Parts: sequence; C-alpha cells; structure tokens
Amino acid sequence: MSAPTVAHLHVHSEYSLLDGHCKIDGLAKRAAEFGQPALGLTDHGVMNGAVEHYKACRKHGIKPILGCEIYYVDDHAHRGRGERNHLTLLARTNEGYQNLVRLSSMGFTEGLNMGKPQIDMGQLQTYGGGVIALTGCLASRSSQRLVDGAYEEARAHVGDLQAAFGKENVYFEIQQNGIPEQTVVNEGVVKLARELGGRLVGTGDVHYLRREDYHHHAALLCVNTKSTLAEPKLSFDTNEFFLKSNEEMASDFADHPEALASTLEIAERCEVEIPLGGQLIPRFLPEGEDEKAYLRELVLAGLVERYGAPIPADAIERMEMELGVIDRMGFNAYFLIVWDFVKYAKDHGIAVGPGRGSAAGSLIAYSLRITDLDPLKYDLLFERFLNPERVSMPDIDIDFSVRGREKVMQYVVGKYGRESVAQIITFGKMAPRAATKDAARVLGHPYQVGEEISQLVPEPEQGRNPSFESCMAEGEPLRVRYDSDPTAKQVIDVARGLEGVVRNNSIHAAAVVIAGMPLTDVVPVQLTEDKSGPSLPGGERNYKLVTQFSMKPVEELGLLKMDFLGLRNLDVIEDALDIIERSTGERPDMNTLPLDDGKTYDMLARGDSVGVFQFESEGMREALKKVKPTVFDDLVALVSLYRPGAMDQIPTYARGKKDPSTVRIEDERLEPIIGPTYGVILYQEQAMLISKELAGFTGAQADDLRKAIGKKNREAMAKLKPVFFEGCARNGVDRGLIEQLWTTNEKSADYSFNKSHAACYALISYRTAWLKANHPAEYMAALISSVMNTKDKVPFFVARCDEMGIAILPPCVNVSDHEFVVVDGAIRFGLDAVKGVGHGAVEAIKKARDDGGPFASLWDFCERVDYRSANRKTIEALIKSGAFDQTGHSRKGMLEVLEQAQAAGQKVQQDAQIGQGSIFDLGMDDGVGGTARGANPFAVQHPPIPAEEFEKNELLAFEKEAIGVFVSAHPLKDVRAALQVKADVSLGDIEKVKHGDWVTVGGIIAATRQLRTRTGSQMMFVTVDDLEGTLEAIAFEKTITEYGDLLTVDTVVLVKGKVEHGDRGTSMVISSMEKFEPSEAQVAAAEVQLAELQRGPEDIRVKLDATQVQASVIDELKYVLGNFPGESEVVLEVSTTSGLRHLRLGADYRGNNTPTLRAELDRAIRSSAVSTPIA
Repeated sequence: MSAPTVAHLHVHSEYSLLDGHCKIDGLAKRAAEFGQPALGLTDHGVMNGAVEHYKACRKHGIKPILGCEIYYVDDHAHRGRGERNHLTLLARTNEGYQNLVRLSSMGFTEGLNMGKPQIDMGQLQTYGGGVIALTGCLASRSSQRLVDGAYEEARAHVGDLQAAFGKENVYFEIQQNGIPEQTVVNEGVVKLARELGGRLVGTGDVHYLRREDYHHHAALLCVNTKSTLAEPKLSFDTNEFFLKSNEEMASDFADHPEALASTLEIAERCEVEIPLGGQLIPRFLPEGEDEKAYLRELVLAGLVERYGAPIPADAIERMEMELGVIDRMGFNAYFLIVWDFVKYAKDHGIAVGPGRGSAAGSLIAYSLRITDLDPLKYDLLFERFLNPERVSMPDIDIDFSVRGREKVMQYVVGKYGRESVAQIITFGKMAPRAATKDAARVLGHPYQVGEEISQLVPEPEQGRNPSFESCMAEGEPLRVRYDSDPTAKQVIDVARGLEGVVRNNSIHAAAVVIAGMPLTDVVPVQLTEDKSGPSLPGGERNYKLVTQFSMKPVEELGLLKMDFLGLRNLDVIEDALDIIERSTGERPDMNTLPLDDGKTYDMLARGDSVGVFQFESEGMREALKKVKPTVFDDLVALVSLYRPGAMDQIPTYARGKKDPSTVRIEDERLEPIIGPTYGVILYQEQAMLISKELAGFTGAQADDLRKAIGKKNREAMAKLKPVFFEGCARNGVDRGLIEQLWTTNEKSADYSFNKSHAACYALISYRTAWLKANHPAEYMAALISSVMNTKDKVPFFVARCDEMGIAILPPCVNVSDHEFVVVDGAIRFGLDAVKGVGHGAVEAIKKARDDGGPFASLWDFCERVDYRSANRKTIEALIKSGAFDQTGHSRKGMLEVLEQAQAAGQKVQQDAQIGQGSIFDLGMDDGVGGTARGANPFAVQHPPIPAEEFEKNELLAFEKEAIGVFVSAHPLKDVRAALQVKADVSLGDIEKVKHGDWVTVGGIIAATRQLRTRTGSQMMFVTVDDLEGTLEAIAFEKTITEYGDLLTVDTVVLVKGKVEHGDRGTSMVISSMEKFEPSEAQVAAAEVQLAELQRGPEDIRVKLDATQVQASVIDELKYVLGNFPGESEVVLEVSTTSGLRHLRLGADYRGNNTPTLRAELDRAIRSSAVSTPIA
C-alpha cells in the first residue's frame, strides 16, 4: 500500500542566509516528483523568496504556501541580549499574507536587535488575522519550556497563540529528527494538543534538499559562523533535515499519522493569490486632474525650447506616435514622475547625465530634458525603449553626481512619503572562486591554499562567472589540479556544494522603488546595512530601508522601479567647471558645447585619453589611434567597438573611415543604415532598421528580433527567420545578402550594442575630453581630487600631469583648499590629500586664513588655528608634506620646534578664551622679527626656527609618507624612459596583469619589513614605487640570501617575479633582482625608442625574389593579410633583374604585425616558388 501524501510546511531556502541550503526551484521540483500537493516556505525572519516560491510551485503544478519563521520575543522594543525564539507562521488567506508582509516588515523597522528582526505577542494579536501558526521547532518558546520542564509556561504560551490567531488556526508542531530533546518536546506537544484541543502537525524543518547534502549544509554553517568543520561553532546533530518523501515522512510519523493528515488539511485551507503583471505606478497629479493633458503640455513646451517655433514636422509626427504609445500603456504618470525629480536635480545644481540606456531613443524624454541627445539627429529608436505591441514597464535610468544622488533620493522620499519609497535588496551568491576560498577556510587550510586554488578558476567574462562544470572539463587547469592534488580535490568537492548559494544580501547600487501607497501593502521591507555609505558616530551601523524582494519580483508585482546611479565623472566635470570659473571668471556650459572641437579630436586621435570617461584603458587608447576620430559619431562607435566580440571590427571601421572607397554595401537601401559605420553593423538599432527597411518588419517586430538576438533565444529566432527571409525576398533583396544578414543577426548577440546608451556615454566622454583638451590643469585637478582617497590613482595621475607639462605643487597652508586647485597654471595639492589631516582641521585652517590673512610662520599658525582641530599629528604631516614651505623655513627646523610652537599657540588661545589676553594680542610675532598683523614693539619673541634641512632622500621620504607621492622631485624622474623600456608594465597598471604571469617591473624600494614564518625561515615584504604606483613584493629566504644587498631602502631596482591577485590586493613574489643604474647614453636611447613607438606601428616588410616566385604570390599574400587585419602597412621589397623595388600595398591590406602573420606570409612565399617567375 502506498504511503499517504504529505505537504512540507516548515521549509528553509537559501534565503535563510548561510543556514538554508535549498534552491527554491529545486524544492518545488522535488516535492512535485514526490507527488506532494503543496509546499511551504518559512525562512528565518524574512519573506525574500515569496514570489519566487509562488512561481516555482505553480510551474511544477503544486500549491505554494507562503510563510515565515519569525523571531519571537517578549518585547520587540528591547535592545541587547535576551530570549529570542522561533515561531512558524503560514498565510491562510490574502489577508493573512498581507499581515505576514506587515509582521515581517515590522520585525525590521520596529524590532531590529543585534541583526535579527523581532516580533512580540502584541503585534501577533494585532496582525494575526488570516494566519496559521505552528507551535514551532526545538527553538520555539513552547519547545524550550518543555525541554526545561516548565510545562505550565509552555501551556500558557500556546494559550496566548490561540488567543492571537484563533484556536482553530494553531497547530501543534512535532518533528522527527533524531535529536534526544525532540523526543521530550514531542511528548509534551502531544499532551498540550490533547489538553488544549488542538491538532498535531508533522514537519521536517527542511534545511537541505537531500540527505547527502548534509555535508554541504555543515560547510555552509561553518561559513556562517567563521569556524571549521573540525571545530564547528554551530551544527545540526543529525542528517534528518532534508525534504523527505511521503514514505519517509510516513515512517517517521507512524505513531501519529494524524499529524501528516494535518499537513494536507492546512494545505487545503491556505489559499493565497499574489497579483503579478499589473501596474502600480503612483499618480503624479491629484485625483481628477488630467495627467495625459499635462504631459502633452510639457512636451510641446519642451520641443519649442529644443527646436524653436514652429516645431519641425518630423518632431511633431514622432511626438504624436510616442505620446500615443505612452498613453495607451498607462505611462503618463511615469514620465511626469521622472521629469519632476530630474527637474528638481537640475534646479538645485545637481549634475545629471545626458541619458543612459534605451530611454535616449524617446523624443518625449528629450523634450522633458530627461535626456540630452536628439533621437532624430542620431537615429535613436523609440521602439528600442518601448515596444508598441508589448506592454512592459519602461526603464529610465538616471545618472546623478555622486554628491547629489542622495539629495535627489531625499526629495523623492519627501514627495511620495517615507513609507512609499525604498531601495531594492540584492543577493550575492557564491561563485566558484569565492566558494573555493570559503571551502579551504572551513576545512582549516591556510589562507594561501584557498587563494592559490581559487586562482585556477577563470576570470568572469562580460560579468558572468564561470561554473564549476566548465572549470572541471577535461584539460582545464582546475581539473588538472583536482586530479593530481588530494588537498585540492577535498577543497573543490566542498566548494561545489556551496556554488550558487546565497551568501549575503546588500543594497542594489541604484534601484529605487516608488509606490502610490505604503510599500508594505504590496511588498515586505527590511533594513539592510549600507556598507558603502558614510560611517556613523560610535561605530553604529548605517541601515537603509529596502524591499525584501529583489529586482525581478519587484518588477513582476508592477511596482515603479527607477535606477538612481551615482556617476563620479559627473562630479569631476562639475568640479572642473568650478575650478575653471575660479581661475577665469567664466563657466563653460556643457549643454551647449559644440561637438566639433578640433583640439579635442586631435588629442583623442593621439591616444591621449587618460582620465577621459570610457576611453582611458590602454586598449581603448590604441583603438583611438587606429580610428583617429574626427566627429562625434566616431566616439559613439568606439564606445560600442571596444567590447569583447566587437573589437575585431575596429580595423574594419578604421580602414573604412580612412578610405571610404574600401566600404562595399551590396544594397543601396543599406547605405543610410550601415554607411555611417563603414559597413559594420555595430548597433542593435541597425539590426532593427535593417529588418524594417528590407524585411518590412513593424517597429514592434524589429524590437522582438532585437530581444531574441540579445538573449540568444533560438526558439524566437527560429520563428522570426522565415518572416525575415520572406519579407526581404518580397522586397527584392538578393538571396545571398539575406542569408548574410541573418548570419550577422545570429552572431551579433556577442557584439551589437545599444546605440542610445553608447551615444549618451559618448557625450560624457566628449565633455571630459573637451575639458582635458581645453582646460588641462583644471580638469586634471578635479580628476585627482576625485581619487585622492585611493592609494594608487593619485601617483598615476600625477605622473600623467608631468607628461602633460603641468606642474604639481605640494600643499600649502596659505593657498590650498580641501581639494586640488589650480594656481597660475600649476596644480596645488589639496589639504584633504595629506594623511592625518581631517576635514575639521582643513576648515579650521581656512577660517583662520580668512580671518587673519596668510600665515607668516609655524608659530603664527599654531596661535591662530584652533588647536582642538589641528593636533600635533596633523601639523607634523603638513610640515612633512611641504605645506609650510612658503613661510621660508626648513621642514626639519619646523619639526624640531613644533612641540614648543604648539604649546605657545595653545596658551595664547586659552588665554584669549578666558579673557587673559594682553597688549601683546594686538600683534603676534611671526618668529622672525615681523608680526602677522602689523608691527608691535611689545610682541612675544619666539625662538628662531633652525635653518638646517633634511638630506634630499629623507626629505622626499617624508613627503611620500605624508601625501603618497614625491612632488618636490622624484628619484626616478631622470631614468624614467630607460625604466619604461626595461619594465614589462608600470606599477600603475600591474593590477591588469593576469594572476600567475611572470613580469619585470622597475622602481625604487620605499620600505622593507622582515619577519620569520611559522617554519622559522626568513621572509620580507618589500614596497616598490615607480612614478605611477606602488607594489608590495614578497621575498623569501633564498631571494633574501641572494639579493640581500639590493633589498635596502632607496635602491633603484629591476624586479622579476610572479604576479598574484588576492583579497589583500595585488602583490608579486620576487624571483630575481638587479640594480638599475642606466648610463646617460642608455637613457637617451630609451627616449628615442619610446618616441618611435608613439609614432605608430612599424611597417611589415616582406622580401621577395621575383625570379623565384609566381606572379600569383601577390594574391596569396593579400589573402593571408585579410585574415590578420591590423594597422601596420605592408611594404614588399622585390628583387628583380633590374634591381630592388619597393611596393607599398594599399590601406585594404594592412596587417597585425605578429609572429603568426609572418609565418603565414613565409609559407605563402614558399608555396609560390615554382618555374614561372614574376620578372
């Protein structure tokens, strides 16, 4: 006889963070395979998986039961340690689901304590309607009382539950998990049920899917508690907490079969519907006012501003089409809401990006100044943004300056209500590399073991992590290590059990939900720590309100989701404009900037794009040199071309731009579509336009094709293919071209890009490039200010300024501000960049300077700057950085008298505060015979500041210590060119080198730290600096013994070693070293070599003996070159009977000068060596 069916009601998924190991879809699928009619979800304190569970159960044909295992306390307002228990709650009705949403939210908003959301009996009594309660697991209040022998207390607690939820809605939970205390609890629960008139219910308290997953769950718990499997801080004593079959449950509960019957009874009673696919956009105007008419009025006014009156006919036509679609889809309020907060930002001086994503294809967005690119001028498609035949929520993402983003958020919260606005939660899952490190830790291996094995996992591609399945394919490095190393096998086996499991939650970087009602009417919310935000006083955690549902479920509920992004480059632009205005009295208007500035394009064509948005990587600089942009469309193309999959098209685009006659377009109807990109299909919009023009697709069909291409949806592509072929054939397109276009469609998923997004970002790129080309010092000052809190970027950009001929001056107490400023064409260091100098100290310095003028001496400074804001450490750092150099005193001398100067200054300030000032206050001596505010014969005389200065190396070392770079001079400056030639990579770029690669770097040893390992051997950490960055290298005993005389501070060296990237940053294990002392002749030769490299790629020179090869060799060589496109011109050096001739092949036959190409050219020449010669 088959076992009776059962419904699992007490179930934990991966959203019970680092405790539940189950994937929701896996749970639903297995329950369905068991023939179980329903499945519950009761994660600890949260409902993160509710929508996912609802959909998964429906997908697998079973009933979803939505619940939560709350943390129950006596008083939710209590903070600190106290008793906290579990209680299992299930939504019986829609009202019950709504109440669970509220309770789960209140646990966070009102009861968060020591990281856990708390609920008390008073809240349960208020929000108990439509909810079923199970008395709970071993950790419940009643179970704990039964374990303690306090039966009456357990009975009283259950009585309270029956009063809160109704007697018929409280079930007495028993489990069979093999834990001795559970037997005691079960006996007590049976007795309670009999006495209080309730029904038993049997649950499994599921934490992992199968019995054999017990070991994976144990590892997960160790990750949670930062312990090891050998010495776990938390463990489940048995392996019974898995999703059991009907037969296993029947066996477990053979003594109480009625407990399983209750699971089906509860499942039958629970009926909850989550409405998905609706629209919950809040109204913008008060009820009764016409949002459609108001939007139209704003749009017409905006178009007049954009185009002038009368509005052009094509703009009117496009406006009518877009407004019609927007109204039909119910999105009038959406556009008004976005218009409103963007307008607020611009009205309040907050920088807003010119657009982002497909929204730039909307003329309505352009008219409302949500975007700043004319979609008519740049052929941007509305259908790419909103498909007229597919109702889906629009997605307008807005870039704000990092400083201004929070102000816009506050405005939105104020307008729509704190209870109606929240950010969105996101979940971090364990990818193979992180899982490997965690596995090594829980197994008790040293840090280096996990680090080393994890580096065998390939880097993510286009943001996607590889899977263990792909990493463990035959021949892959991880598989080789797995098969040969027992430790690696052990680590990887554990790691595979962790792969893909949620490890943490955080706040989505940009997404914000705006509702027209309290969010808890629709979605549960929680508080999540904002680790990226500012730290709070006393180390208190900074929590933000977020939805418990992640992005996709939020959108499926129909809530209005916006992306508010903070873009640092917008801050840089604004800061640069501020500096320009201070320097020149004029402020360039970025919105009216002409897009044809020759100076800007000349700079970019040279590859001089460091610090230019989107264009600063080394690869992009090379692409700029190849393309040599002259118009804005080239920048749009480059943003799209410099991506994996599309890079191969860079030479084709560059060749077409240089010589348009090389571009072949087989159908004249394609000319306006792909002619501007020289025959390259770069953009998704181009594929859409081709399908409309040649195949007769509607805009909606074209967008369907675009989505199918982008998602590599083979089924959708198969449906669209005959429609495309028939449409093209009907319009007279050649069959060969149709097939060629379709093949391009199939391939373009790897490289085609959203032109609207590319154009918007190209505009930001152009603005930053224009600033750099036309106001280089001001732009670089703003750029360096934006990165001055980072260790590596400041030296890199300082080095770039040196190359640009812009002087970098040390900070100065009489001139510097918080950030970097421009003074007479040079960049002066900001005081905030000095280590140990806080914001308050800088404010105090500025106030004293504004009140009393420049500081004449260190004594003057100490007497006038509030001593409570500028302590000894602060002033010492300022002296070492050179900030007092303008006073004319030596840094060494000032450090020697600093203690006296501080004491004297503090006394002056304290005397003034208590009214004990003297006539001497009328004029304070500057320590060198003058006074700060005028001569005073009674002035206090200070001891003179010693004139002796530090040795140069010591002076520079202090400077580096204080501001992270050498400013007065650099010990490597004179040998810079020789170092660049000898080193494989600069230290500013070493993080881009692959883990495990061997490279040679050069620099000066800035610091060493020697220690002994656990085995007693010597080890040394060596800090190496070059002009662009810093590297921590590691020398082991053999290296220390061999190169000990070089491992000293201030030695300039070349270092060869293996690069390693770990949690602690990039480092290098030293293999060999040599002292670097190039002669003047070697430096001069290096400078010549670098100059030649900057002129462009070397020609490919091919030698031919015309008497020994066939005439067809030229065609053979051209064929080979076609397979290796590049930028090097090809010169044939042909020996003929009449002498040596040089033939330069045309632009069509440029090649990529590599050993592989040369080998192929040689092969082609050898194969042509037969009897019929060229001449």
